[in-house]
Amino acid sequence: MDHQTEWRLDAARNLAEKLKGKAGIRAILVGGSAARGYSDVYSDLELIAYWDRQPNKEEKRAIAGELGAVHRYPKIDHGHESALEIEGFPVDLWHKSVSEEEDILDRVFDEFSTDLGAHNVVDTVRTGIPLYGEELVRKWQERTEQYPDELARRFLDEYLPHFHLRQLHFAARRNNPAAFFNIMSNIQSSLFIVLLALNGSYFPTYKWMFKRLHELPVKPENLEWRLREMYRESPTEAAARMQEVLEETLQLVEAQYPDLDTEFARYGVDQPVPERFSDSPFE
Repeated sequence: MDHQTEWRLDAARNLAEKLKGKAGIRAILVGGSAARGYSDVYSDLELIAYWDRQPNKEEKRAIAGELGAVHRYPKIDHGHESALEIEGFPVDLWHKSVSEEEDILDRVFDEFSTDLGAHNVVDTVRTGIPLYGEELVRKWQERTEQYPDELARRFLDEYLPHFHLRQLHFAARRNNPAAFFNIMSNIQSSLFIVLLALNGSYFPTYKWMFKRLHELPVKPENLEWRLREMYRESPTEAAARMQEVLEETLQLVEAQYPDLDTEFARYGVDQPVPERFSDSPFE
């Protein structure tokens, strides 16, 4: 375990000791970068307290006071309530009810929802480290161990059509870097979701895209380097590299799901380089 992760986990254990005796708290989980082993010098600490009900504002305020915490952001910020600062260090303390968490798990595993917010919750549960109420958390984690095939298929059906390069080719040739990088970033994001589905991996948020890609076994060769290079090379070279990556990804999809309809995705990947029309073809 690296130093940045280790001391954050030590801090989480100390905070959990102060929280676990509170009436109504069923479990405490450390999530985020510390639980995933992704912490760097900019990482905060994410703690989730699971209650048998939704706590009221007075209870949350009392807990923050007992922890010696102050709010990092003003009330106009949507993260005001959960974003705390303890001893000058940023701590996100989330309060959730057990039923709320289990409803999200049901949406993903029973209804096969492709909502990315719900999948981030699942990934947090899967990678989280229980500091209290381990039996409850382990029960949830058992549900995450088997990634449903139907869920993978739904993600592939939804995100493979984003493998479309027509507008990327145009933006690469029109000296429009804002449009080019916007389109390219969106395609890379969809590629990430496709590869998560192929590997039976849940969504850690785009913030951790490259760290999670590094962990995935099924992906195009040297993928992380190739995706980063697209932001350094010329737009036309980047578009060509993107075409290669998407083609290789489609081959992986078709090998794993030979019955899946990839016709439109292949149409999008095989988009030709735009023709130039300097002079009128009309007489």
